Amino acid sequence: MRKLLIIVLVAATAWGAYWVVGATASQKATEGWLDARRAEGWQVEYSDLKVRGFPNRFDTTITDIQLTDPETGLSWSAPFFQLFSLSYQPNHLIAAWPNTQVFATPFQKIDIKTSKMTASLKVLPTSTLELDTATVVIEGAALTSSAGWNSGADKVNAAIRRTTGKEMTYDVAAQADTVIPGDALRGLLDAGGTLPDVIEGLTFDTEIGFARPLDIRVIEDNRPDITTLNIKDARGTWGELQLRAKGDLDVDADGYANGELALNARNWREMLALAVRAGAVPAEAASAAELGLGFLARLSGSENSLDAPLTFAGSRVFLGPIPIGTAPTLNLR
Repeated sequence: MRKLLIIVLVAATAWGAYWVVGATASQKATEGWLDARRAEGWQVEYSDLKVRGFPNRFDTTITDIQLTDPETGLSWSAPFFQLFSLSYQPNHLIAAWPNTQVFATPFQKIDIKTSKMTASLKVLPTSTLELDTATVVIEGAALTSSAGWNSGADKVNAAIRRTTGKEMTYDVAAQADTVIPGDALRGLLDAGGTLPDVIEGLTFDTEIGFARPLDIRVIEDNRPDITTLNIKDARGTWGELQLRAKGDLDVDADGYANGELALNARNWREMLALAVRAGAVPAEAASAAELGLGFLARLSGSENSLDAPLTFAGSRVFLGPIPIGTAPTLNLR
């Protein structure tokens, strides 16, 4: 019995020592990363940083944190931010955000309120901490911008994981339920108030190739360029309007997509009217666009449902044979 007691005491002491060493290392690593950002010119402010969680976890809490990247002008602040990891599995992190936080760009400040915002992150045990898998759950989100718009969603689920058998490629999926577009967007798109107050659902399932793996350099250095985009399913429903797309795109060095998406739009005339009101389609081109799209709809067998290719080529976008504008760049900065 005495020997067993000695063994238990020795094991407990060893585990306690391991936890202290691990907690100290975790705190120093977090402080070191923040100090490195400050040395690069970032604005880094926080009032406290502590690691708790003995005996099985390393729970890191940073209080009154603000980070500002001078290169991009992006800034984020929150009353606290927490990272949790099991002491025997330090490469699996759980992140928790507070119910209020602020994200700012050089053009606007966005106040973010949520009832829940958590993430799970697994990284590979390498020096660059390459992403393996990650999930994000957001509930009760409400966004208010200093630019005058607001938006929100009841629930958002997003996930990313390395694609099996493909280097520098990741499966990315997201779903948002009961999305609130906000007064500014509704005023721009739906001046007549014919659409419901909420967008019932948005779904996005894709495979994205990058110029380099997603790792700690995404935060410390810059974002890698997108090289390929395989949209398996992208769809949204807003009242009687339904839009769905899928297809493969390659992205050139300037960030412009090239390729074709198969597009299905139900009640496409109303969508065209929304695009004209939003300025995406010039008003003087609306009649010609409606005539051409009506012809394509009749070919697909329905007046109200349109099946047509959405083509990206030479920095331009075409719906069927009709040019509808300049393509956005997909480079991440």
